[in-house]
Amino acid sequence: MRHAWVGLLWLLAGCSLGQPIARQAIDYNHAVETAANSLLVTNILRARDEAPLHFTSVPQIRGSLSLGLGQPGIGLPVGPLAANGLNLGLSGANSPSFDVSALDTQDFIRGLLEPLEPGVIRYYWDRGYPDQMLLMLLFSSVDDPASGQRLHNDPRCWLGRPDCPGGRASAAAVRQALELSLTRGRPTFNAYTALVPMGGPLTAAQVADAGVLALATEGKVRLVPLPGGRFQPYRQEARVASCYRVPFRGGAVLAPGGNSDPALLAAGHAPVCTREEVVEVPSATHAVQRGQVQQIHVRSVQEIIHFLGTLVRVQLDLPRHPDGSTDCVPFNLAPGSARQSCLFQLLPGSGGEGAVTVEYGGRPYHVPPYREPGVGGRAMGDYSMRVLALLSDLVNLKKSSTSIPSTRAVQIVR
Repeated sequence: MRHAWVGLLWLLAGCSLGQPIARQAIDYNHAVETAANSLLVTNILRARDEAPLHFTSVPQIRGSLSLGLGQPGIGLPVGPLAANGLNLGLSGANSPSFDVSALDTQDFIRGLLEPLEPGVIRYYWDRGYPDQMLLMLLFSSVDDPASGQRLHNDPRCWLGRPDCPGGRASAAAVRQALELSLTRGRPTFNAYTALVPMGGPLTAAQVADAGVLALATEGKVRLVPLPGGRFQPYRQEARVASCYRVPFRGGAVLAPGGNSDPALLAAGHAPVCTREEVVEVPSATHAVQRGQVQQIHVRSVQEIIHFLGTLVRVQLDLPRHPDGSTDCVPFNLAPGSARQSCLFQLLPGSGGEGAVTVEYGGRPYHVPPYREPGVGGRAMGDYSMRVLALLSDLVNLKKSSTSIPSTRAVQIVR
């Protein structure tokens, strides 16, 4: 009889563990969420102050639930011992532990510095994000085909500030170039390697030089054989072409920057729009073609963080309202649309429900919750939280399996 009661006691204890384990798992998930969001916002504030960026992760949280018999507790009479007033009670303890890893590996840092892959850009482009929002956020500059000038996609340039990297002249030009891209329809992005000629052909003896061989071995120079036993050295450059479908002879041809030159369209799809590797041939025709191509340069994850930090700093310098608040830098949800939204804001003070609040430099800051234009009686929307969610995805893409160890199983000690 006594063994039957003890068995029943353990059965009840096992059933009672389901809810605590589920509750602890949810609590741990909220803890990871708070840590990850706070880290991203803190790094944006560091970028605002031109301070170094640092990344950490909570890869493992281990929970330990212990359950035992003892007193005091809710007593259950067990066999003949009940006559002596001896009751058995349940007792439990929870002792979680966690790991914090510094994301400072070479692979992670290199991933932060590399431009976003075309597949990643295409994914967000097809997710229904506003086109202008993605152009402002994911692309660092535009090569103007008319002047040959590189126009920087920078908040300081949008407002015509003298500290614009490309000068005040590019303030309106970069916005016009981005909007011109939207009027052509949705672009397709092709990542390719450009082989740029380096001087004239080399003889076999010159190629055998130790210095040339070292450069070729390291992948810094590509040696392409030519007739007559000579070799042409090429420099390899990773590029991304933004291409559009241009109507031609009853069909459509992919052309960079929406190029509509009939002589170039007659050759079919532009190589930079379809091939993985393109050899640049210095010629008059090629010079004309390059002069008509609009190149959009893609940001890296680190550049996006610095861009958001610059945007926050620029918005803090805007004229203040009587209540101490400032305006944001808005974007149109569609070309020609009157519906506008703030791209990203980091406001002083503690936010309300739905906001992400952090402590930085002894002061609280918060990212306001997501708001579509017109919601809540205000014409201006706010996409700050949506931008933060996108940035979280991009940072997580750069974490390798070696940076995030697998989480161990939860141990239950009885």
